[in-house]
Amino acid sequence: MSYRIGTDIGGTCTDLTLSRDGVMVGRFKSPTTPRRLAEGVLNCAALAAQAEGRDVRTLLAATEVFVHGSTTATNAVLEGKGARTGVIVTRGTRYTLWRGEGRRSDIFDFTQPPRAPLVAPRYCVEVDERIDSDGQICRALDAQSVSEAIATLRALDCTAVAVCLLWSIRNPVHEQRIGERLAAEWPEASVSLSSEVQPVLREYTRMSCTVLNAMLKPIVASYLAALQTELAAQGLAGELLVVASDGGVQPVAEIARRPVKMLFSGPSTGPAAALRFARTHGTDNCLLIDMGGTSFDVSTVIGGTITMTRDGRIDRHPTGLAAVEILTLGAGGGSIARVDAGGLLRVGPQSAGAEPGPACYGRGGELPTVTDAYAILGYLAPDRFLGGRMQLSLDAARQAIATHVATPLGLALEDAALGIVRVVNERMVNGILEMTVRRGIDPRGLMLVTAGGATGVAALELARELGIREVIVPRETSVLCAYGAMNADLQWSSVLSLPALARALDHVAVNAALAPLVAAGNTFLDRLQVPAARRRYTLHVSARYPLQVTELEIACPHVPLAAGDATAIAAAFHRSYRERYTVAEPDNDVELVMWRLTAAGLTPPVASAPAASGVAAQAMLGTTAFYDSVARTMTAAPMVDPDRLPPGHSLEGPALLVAVDTTVVLPAGAQATMSEHGHLVVRLQA
Repeated sequence: MSYRIGTDIGGTCTDLTLSRDGVMVGRFKSPTTPRRLAEGVLNCAALAAQAEGRDVRTLLAATEVFVHGSTTATNAVLEGKGARTGVIVTRGTRYTLWRGEGRRSDIFDFTQPPRAPLVAPRYCVEVDERIDSDGQICRALDAQSVSEAIATLRALDCTAVAVCLLWSIRNPVHEQRIGERLAAEWPEASVSLSSEVQPVLREYTRMSCTVLNAMLKPIVASYLAALQTELAAQGLAGELLVVASDGGVQPVAEIARRPVKMLFSGPSTGPAAALRFARTHGTDNCLLIDMGGTSFDVSTVIGGTITMTRDGRIDRHPTGLAAVEILTLGAGGGSIARVDAGGLLRVGPQSAGAEPGPACYGRGGELPTVTDAYAILGYLAPDRFLGGRMQLSLDAARQAIATHVATPLGLALEDAALGIVRVVNERMVNGILEMTVRRGIDPRGLMLVTAGGATGVAALELARELGIREVIVPRETSVLCAYGAMNADLQWSSVLSLPALARALDHVAVNAALAPLVAAGNTFLDRLQVPAARRRYTLHVSARYPLQVTELEIACPHVPLAAGDATAIAAAFHRSYRERYTVAEPDNDVELVMWRLTAAGLTPPVASAPAASGVAAQAMLGTTAFYDSVARTMTAAPMVDPDRLPPGHSLEGPALLVAVDTTVVLPAGAQATMSEHGHLVVRLQA
């Protein structure tokens, strides 16, 4: 008997999914412990062990793979808690980070304050050296200037160093020599070389990514080492893997070396899981919405391809990383409602988080949140929250909303709660429109898939607003990212900057230049003992018309490149360009700028647990009353446990579906059917 575990630490709850011998057997939630993150993970593991009739040590000893997703790196950057970092640059480039892409994000807003750089210019020190765009050494590296740079950064009390020299992507020899000097003269410093971290064109992007990596190295390495130690002490015998920004997973050692890969770790596995559910209903197009305690995330899958970005940004700082494209809003269950100075109701982005949490949690929170509004409107069963492990206080929710919203606005309590819900719903609709309509995608043609513990309350109202008629609510909806992590493929990628024109492409030369990347990918998969049958290699190239400054990512037909691939790549680029911009120049040549190789080890998917057997009557929990957004009144309705509904059973709204870890509000006019795969399919009337 062997187990596989997936975990995801959110702002309010920590999630865990468990499979036994390749079959999903449990999902668990526990409040996140912000000051002791590993404790929240172990609390979930204890719940899983209890469900299996074991202790934690026995469960972890039988666990083959433990996959972990976390926002530790994200929060460290957003909260300014990275290591004090110095930067070593080529003489004349110390202001690259300060200048960035312009001092204001909106160049027409002269009242906007200047953007703060990741590192102030005084922490950027220059060395004498110069390599040209062909990789030729124009000026040899001056050893004295390197020693002076190291001394300067030590005097500034830096603990991390980023080295980012001009054109090191074509010839990294000078960066490597500086790295050797740092190791010899300052071994305690955490060092990141741009030629190793992110060897991409565009100086600012490469430097920004390298600095972020250096800032995060001590924090992420310490966090992962502590988690690894704690899990080992509790008996974990299997491999600990970490979710990366591209939706794949990597070993701890790889992430500790390049922690910037963990920047968008948390929600990145959700879209692949959503696609899996959508495909059970014959579609490759889906929209994933994920409402947790702190945030609301939106992502899309079009034509079976997860929407990715090659310019993952955090707090407006570019990284050039390949990442799952996710729009995140401060609109979760813990988002705080307030009345501003102008008398307008606002919700978020500030959140009550896990500590103290919403007022109804009874942990000392006094400010009204979306969850408190849900409780007052009857969307949450106070005695069944988290399977009855937490009792919600309706009195505390009423007091918070009355004091901070209802009384200031002169509203009845229920009207104030409804106002909170409507404001947060409007923000979520706008976020969905940003990821769909404003990118030329009609959301009405997408299957909506829910994720997150709070999404079931809002999902059908959002779908109705957007004109979406079919919604999938997975049984794993509240822990979907942890479920996705458990199913994620092992994945490693790197970039080669090698400009060429498609019509004159020497595919043999490109393959020779890509050979070290292929070897590194093989080493990665060898180390994890991935058999040849489960290895997959993909190659993408960043392409543009000559003299343009932005590129499109084009998939290459073969790895390595074949003789006719340049023609196929150019044709695909012209098609993609026309789809994106409605025009194209098929008679023009295509410039191929950067090549991105990905080596993946395919993970056998975990099978869903069989749907419940028996009769639907066993799922009935009684009756309740909640505000029906269709009837626009408080409505008496049945309360049902969806986990006990047998396959094929249909339920007409209004109804409140109360699972152990989430609630789904089924309004009038909606029909929910339990599929043979164990998830709900909800259809809405036109």
